[in-house]
Parts: sequence; C-alpha cells; structure tokens
Amino acid sequence: MLFVGSVLPLLVVANTKFDVDGLLADISKTLKTSPGKASVDLAKIKELETTLNTKQKEKYYLLSVASLTFNGKYSEQVALIQSVIGQIQDPESRVSFLYYLSHGYASLGEYENALFAMNDGIKLLPSLSALESKVDTLLAAVTLLNSLHAYDEAMLYADRIYALDAPIANNFARCIGLASKVEINFLKNESNLVRSLGLKAIQVCDANDTKIISLIVKSLVAIDLMNSDADQQGLSTGLSLLVEFSNANESSDYVTQLEESIARAYFKKGKLAEAEHYGALAYNRAKSQNVVQLMEKTSETMAAIKRKQGQSDLAMDYFEINLALKRKVLDDQLHKNLAYQRVKFDLQDKANELALSEQKNKTLTIEKALQQGKNQNLLLMITLSLILVTILGAWLIRTLRQKNIFKVSSQIDGLTQISNRSYFIESAKLALKNPANSVSLILFDMDHFKSINDTFGHSTGDWVLRTVCNTVKAQLRPSDLFGRLGGEEFALCLVNLSEPGVLALAERCRSGVAAIDTKSSGSQFLISASFGIATHGVRGNTSFEDILAAADKALYFSKNGGRNLVSVFQ
Repeated sequence: MLFVGSVLPLLVVANTKFDVDGLLADISKTLKTSPGKASVDLAKIKELETTLNTKQKEKYYLLSVASLTFNGKYSEQVALIQSVIGQIQDPESRVSFLYYLSHGYASLGEYENALFAMNDGIKLLPSLSALESKVDTLLAAVTLLNSLHAYDEAMLYADRIYALDAPIANNFARCIGLASKVEINFLKNESNLVRSLGLKAIQVCDANDTKIISLIVKSLVAIDLMNSDADQQGLSTGLSLLVEFSNANESSDYVTQLEESIARAYFKKGKLAEAEHYGALAYNRAKSQNVVQLMEKTSETMAAIKRKQGQSDLAMDYFEINLALKRKVLDDQLHKNLAYQRVKFDLQDKANELALSEQKNKTLTIEKALQQGKNQNLLLMITLSLILVTILGAWLIRTLRQKNIFKVSSQIDGLTQISNRSYFIESAKLALKNPANSVSLILFDMDHFKSINDTFGHSTGDWVLRTVCNTVKAQLRPSDLFGRLGGEEFALCLVNLSEPGVLALAERCRSGVAAIDTKSSGSQFLISASFGIATHGVRGNTSFEDILAAADKALYFSKNGGRNLVSVFQ
C-alpha cells in the first residue's frame, strides 16, 4: 500500500493550562517512530478528555484511532470510530476517520463495510479544501480496490489524484497519482507501463522531495526487472534499494517483496546460498508481520530453493505451508470479489430505487394535473402515464435480467467457461454428502505456464487455458464436474467411476493436452500438464479438504518427477 501523506493533520487551537495542544502535536510526530511512547501520552490526555474543546477531541480521537491501527488492534479501532464519527462534522476530519474505518474493516475481512466506508469518503470530496485530504481520500480508494483486484476502477481514482492540480507541474498530487498508476500496472503485470511510468514518477517525486514514494516506485521497477530477462540490472538495483529502505522504513512490505525477488533472481543464477539468505529474510519478515499474501509467495520461493538444494524434507515442509496459504489467499480473494460485486449491485439498486421514487413522484404529479384538466386532456395524460408505466416495467425487467446474469456469472469462470472455485467446491462437497457415491478428485495444472505468459504474452496464455479446458471437457461424462481453482490450476470431481477408470481418464486428458497444436495461437510451442489423483476413503481421506490435500500431494509428486505425469495418492 502506498504511503498516505497526511492522515494525521495538525490542529492549531489555543493552548490550555494542560498544554494539550503541545502534547497532541508531539504524539502526532512520534506515533510512527515510537508507538509505545505515543500510547503513554494518549493515556495522559484521556484523563483530561472532559476538558477538551471540540477540535482537541477530534485530534485526540484521530490519534487514538491511528495508534490502534499501528498496533494491529482493528476491532478496537473500528469500535472507537463508530462511537465518535457521528460527532465529527468537519469534512477534513471526517474523511480521515473514514480512511481508517475502511482500512480497519478491510483488515478484519469485512470488505463490504470497507467499500461502503470508502464510498462515504468519496462523497465528501466536493467539501474538501486541503489538497492532502483529497489525495488521502482517493488514495484510500486506490489501495482498497487494488486489494480487491478491481484494477480498472482503481486506475480511475489514480487519474483523479493526478489531475487534482493539473496546471501545476511537479506537484505532490502528480507524484502520488503517478506512483499509484505504477503500482496498479505492476499488479497487472504490465511491464512496459511499469517502467515508462516509473521513470516519470521517480522524476516528479524527486522534484517534490517525496523520497519515500520515489523509493517505493524504484522498488516496483526493480522487482519488475527481476521478473523479466533484465534480472541482472534489477538485482543490482534491488540490493542498493534494500540499503535505502534500511534508512527509511525497514518494516515496509516493499522490503519483503524486494528480498523475495532478489532470492528468485539469485535462484535463477544458481547461487543457492544467496537465494536462501534473502528468501529466508523475506519469509521471516512476512511471517512476523502476518502478511498472508507475502507469506504464500515467500514460502513457495523457499520450497523451490530447498528442493534445488536437495533438502526434500524442508522443501516438503515449505510446500505444505504454501499449500495452506495458497488456499487461504484464494478463498480470501473469492470473498473479496463477492463483496465487491454485492456492493456494486447494492449501490446500483439504491440508484434504481431513487429513480423509481422520482418516477412515481412524476406520475403522482401527472395524476393531479389530470384531475384538474379537461376530459380531452385527461385522456392524453392517462395515455402518457401508461407509456411511462410501460417504460418503467421494461426497465425493471432489464434490472432483473442483469441480476440473473450476475447469478450465473457467480458460478462460471469468465475466461474458461467452466465452474469457478467456489461453485466447484460447493458441488464437490455436495457429492461427498451422499454415502452411496464413490468420489475421486483430479487436480492438474499447466507446466511452465508462467514462461508461456512471459514469452508469448497474456493473450496467448489465455488461449492456452481456454484450449486446454475444451480438450479436457471432450473427455468427460455429462455428470463430471470441471472447475478452475485459480490461475492455471484446475480440478475434476468424478462420481461413481472406478479407480482404473479415473486413472485412464486422467491419462487421456494428459495426452490430449500434450497433443494440442498451438499454431492457431500465432506461436509454436509445447504444452503439457501434471495431474494428481485422490479417491474418497483412501488412507482415511473422507472430507473434501482431505481429498483435495491428497490430490495436491500427488500433483506435487508429478511436478517433482519431471512434469507431464499422472500420479495417484495411495
């Protein structure tokens, strides 16, 4: 998340005999560097709470909220904001509270509430006069939408930040706006835009002496370089940036990302000792900060390093950790996506209700005019009303159809047109509830799929995923369930098919994938996939989670055994 420049604005009021204003100013300065001292000073002010004036109370509450945030006490933070926000009338102060409220809800996994708090802040933008408050409000929206993978919507807010003071060259808003665009394109894997916008953002931010933002942009560019063929340039830059972060903000998530990327760069060069050093730093830092996405990524890197070093037991340990984290990340992302869609539809429904209410008011006005008009005018007005009702009915039907489309889309993966993760899991669990069913799961994912994306582009990668799914569907019975779990990972749920039959089907799918002719994609390359099979009841696997984990272990054996293989958990 990008650094927020002014969520703790100083409030200048007359000094009291307790020097409350001086103490509040000191807390604002020391909160990020010495949170323990800030908590002690806040406790002193709490004893004077009844003597504070309105501005002092707002500042005290905001600093208390910030302190709870920095200490990870999000439930207490949200409760405090809810208890005081009704008293906050000044728009500049209110958006700061809403920023923290959105962040707190997101940290608790309450993404719908986070989005509503974000929207409440956006509504206050026309009332804000301070540039920093406007930037903070829009940046909070960018950060939240990035976490929900709503990159197009996030880019709209980044553009609004950039345009806040368009006539002024090299200003603070342009720095934050450009940095936000760089991060969004980084998350979208748009390397060319990351580098071109990155150079411009660094220039603007350095000109404004916004060094920490410039450092963040430099780290994103360096990571992008390490993810590409220019890894040597990115590696040397990344190592120097780690030194800069040690003097600026060593606890930043960007330090963890840099260390993980440096570990992978060394791994590609075969320098395993260096790779292990930086990989362990990144994993331990992510673990200490409890950042699940970074823990998942760093554990995968450490599993690869340990496997390359021949330490199979440690590699398997990291793999087990990564598997659990990967599922948590995917489930959390599904939760985020559903929350985002629900909020979008809820806001649309409110807009629809408002439009309907306005239309009803217009109809009532027309009816009143009809009572006062002549007979010929009465007939005309009735006709107009019927036309309006017809239009309204058509509009309502369209709205219902849109909701039905959303219901279907919530079950189907948009790219491959097979079941999405949530619907597949729900259906597979339902199949397992019937004791008369014999249920087997097949997991498979594409071999070296990242290299296909990196070499031929994401459009070719999408073509591969669609073609593979069509090839596999041709081998299935009408009753078989086929779903995409995420990325290039897929699953099959087969009911009442013998173990030899399951193995034969998996082999047909494997050979079918390997036989795909890629010429029609516009490029010529080889495709293969690795498969893992697990069956209900084998070695005590009874729950869906048990069978999925067993199939994933079998898939791991196929990957570790050279890929393009089928393995059975026994």
